[in-house]
Amino acid sequence: MKIRTQLAIACFLLAILPLGAIVFYSYHSSKRALQMAYHQEAVRATRQMNGRLARIRTELEQRLADASALPIQQDPTKVLVALGDAASLVDSVEIQPLPTAALAPVARTAPVVSVAPIAPVAPAAPAAKVAAKDADAAAGGDADADADADTGEDAEVAEATKPIVIDIPAIPNIPRFRLSDEQRAKIQELSRLGMQLGTQWQSMSAEQREELKKTMQQKQQELDQSMKFAQADFEAKIDAAEKKQEQRRAESEARREEIRARNETRREALREKQEREREQREAAKLTPKTSIQQQIVVRRAYTAAEKEKLRQDEKRVGLFFGQKFNVPMRKEGAVVAQLSAQVKPEEVIRRILGASNDEDGDVPFAVDREDNLYTRTPEDREKLDRLGLIRAFEEHRPLPKVENWVIATSFDKQSELRVGVARPVGENLEELRRTAAWNFGAGIALLFVALIGIVPIANHITRDVQLVTAGAERIAHGDLMTRLPVRSKRSEFGQLAAAFNRMAEDLSHQQQRIVEQERVAVEYERKSVELEEARRFQLSMLPKELPRVPGLEVAVFTQTATEVGGDYYDFRVGPDGVLSMAVGDATGHGAKAGTMVTVIKTLFSGYDGTQSPAVFLGDAAEKIKRMELGRMAMSLLLARFDGLRATIAAAGMPPAFVHRVATGSVEEVAQESTPLGTLGTEYHDRTIDLAQGDTVLLLTDGFPELQAPNGQQIGYSAACEEFARAARAGNAQGVIDALAAASHQWHGDLPPNDDITFVVVRMT
Repeated sequence: MKIRTQLAIACFLLAILPLGAIVFYSYHSSKRALQMAYHQEAVRATRQMNGRLARIRTELEQRLADASALPIQQDPTKVLVALGDAASLVDSVEIQPLPTAALAPVARTAPVVSVAPIAPVAPAAPAAKVAAKDADAAAGGDADADADADTGEDAEVAEATKPIVIDIPAIPNIPRFRLSDEQRAKIQELSRLGMQLGTQWQSMSAEQREELKKTMQQKQQELDQSMKFAQADFEAKIDAAEKKQEQRRAESEARREEIRARNETRREALREKQEREREQREAAKLTPKTSIQQQIVVRRAYTAAEKEKLRQDEKRVGLFFGQKFNVPMRKEGAVVAQLSAQVKPEEVIRRILGASNDEDGDVPFAVDREDNLYTRTPEDREKLDRLGLIRAFEEHRPLPKVENWVIATSFDKQSELRVGVARPVGENLEELRRTAAWNFGAGIALLFVALIGIVPIANHITRDVQLVTAGAERIAHGDLMTRLPVRSKRSEFGQLAAAFNRMAEDLSHQQQRIVEQERVAVEYERKSVELEEARRFQLSMLPKELPRVPGLEVAVFTQTATEVGGDYYDFRVGPDGVLSMAVGDATGHGAKAGTMVTVIKTLFSGYDGTQSPAVFLGDAAEKIKRMELGRMAMSLLLARFDGLRATIAAAGMPPAFVHRVATGSVEEVAQESTPLGTLGTEYHDRTIDLAQGDTVLLLTDGFPELQAPNGQQIGYSAACEEFARAARAGNAQGVIDALAAASHQWHGDLPPNDDITFVVVRMT
């Protein structure tokens, strides 16, 4: 195929591909924007459902807390005072009194606090009675004489601990009641005093207990007085609500009567219906009307059917909220009863999902942690089934991506309840597809018109291509001296010929550079091999294993800044169990530092521990000077450990640190001296006494002078503090690990600016 034909086809393809890409991008970007807008609205709806769930949970918790502070055991009708407008969510309230024997503060060190429901239990006999019966039996008395009396008293206790069930009537528009901040503060103060009475009962004197009880009684009276005014105001609101409700019923009855009178002449069937309604009204007039508070039913227990329904409802409510609504009721610090609310699950799910709106087509749903699905209507459930969401929930799979639908979900962490919204977007997407298809067809038609003018332009462009092709073939065969004639510098092919000639010249120079780079690479590889051999030689100079001396635990760490470092450490154990160790730092890095380490290694190999460290350093300094090693020098610290006594001499080394386990302090052992190979030759010993658990750190200057990425150094003060924290480890290796971690934390993954070496000795 000729180049001009290829060029024409390429131009056509390069035109149609961007057109298709633009149309495709326009369609999908608009689709994503539309879906994103719908998705954001769906997410907002799920957040609103989660917010409703949280508000219902908080409202019920607060309402029950208010109820526990009111005397509803003496007057159960006051439960409406506490529940207020949350009463429509509650089916009934149960008060489970606790056995009297469990309420005495003397019997326990802390007041009973329970958040789980307490099932009715048969009360145990009071401890005093059991003790009295045992005493009678031991004395040979007739224990059965008081059986009847005990049975009667036990029956009274059992009757007192029976639960109290308060059925909440379904009454709309109940006034809202809330405790004031002052009342809540008084309740908290009573709870605090009750806790104090329960926890400190045995340790308090009789006078202190009486004084605390009087204080609690006074606080309780103040709270009762405050609650009386609040309750009176609430009851007035209830009366007003009852009157308003009665007025509405009267108005509604009057309207119905008017309608019936207007339609009386229409049909006989209507008159019969009116007659039946009149009979019902007459029957209703014979029944006395009850107030809101009189509609509250108080009883002692649930029926078997109610218990089964209650169990199922509690399970469903627990799946909705992730908790049960139980609060303890206290008196003088002790829990006297357990207050629990039986919430209506249908009302809860109705409020969470919200009211139905058929215009937008949204399908809200909720799924609990047992994969039970809840919808507003059976029709919504059928829609979710057609979308495949129900099967995904049952099989624990991710929600599928449904064409023309946007699905958003939200998750409640406490109850693990998932709420979601499925929203249809099909009609808008179909309109987008039609618009994109029309735009693409119009663009293709314009491209075919433009194709007619591409062919002559391609013939004109490709007439000099053969000349460039021949020159490229000669270059490919290795003739880098090939050059093309430049006919015109103004035309693009003239510029191409000039660029071709520059390329040929550059290739010639590049070939020469490649040869030179290969030579440099060989030289670099040779030096790398030499450095690796030097590094291995230096590592061979260090001890292969740590010394094992009774009463001492030794650990080391070293990190070099280059391939061949200048830090050095070594150990010698004398025949009498005396441990001698050397820690040094040679000047610089690389091969020179390795040479100095070799010299010190040779000198230290002849040290038997009988000489003092200062004598050894002076002798080593004289020998290094006689070697005439130039400007090479070596800082060295020599320490000899004999039992719990250490003798240290240093030649230009950082101070040694001693951590005293008894006080937790760090002692610095510093000696002013010059490195080996310099002017000085006089060194001094310093002896320190150690105790079991003390830790000694010998180090080079690499750690105190370690630089962070910003150039800041650790410093000796910070190094001492890091050692104080590290010395709390359980063994010497733990101290090393902590110091190594501190070093890495300071400079990160960058190589250190100097060699780092730690030697840790712990007295065991």
